[in-house]
Amino acid sequence: MINNYPLISIIITTHNCELNIENTIKSAINQSYKNIEIIIVDDNSSDSTIDLCKKYKNLNFLKIIKNNFID
Repeated sequence: MINNYPLISIIITTHNCELNIENTIKSAINQSYKNIEIIIVDDNSSDSTIDLCKKYKNLNFLKIIKNNFID
């Protein structure tokens, strides 16, 4: 726990969000509250959403989950 503040989870759900996902991730990262984890759940995107998310995979407080279901 950072500075005795509770951990806050920011959950971002995506599906073909390549136009907005980077701004969404950057917004979550730039919050003034710093004891956070960011969980991105991609719902089988067919565009480059998941590739854009992977640009941030080196952040230890960010997790990426990709659902690979088929209709």
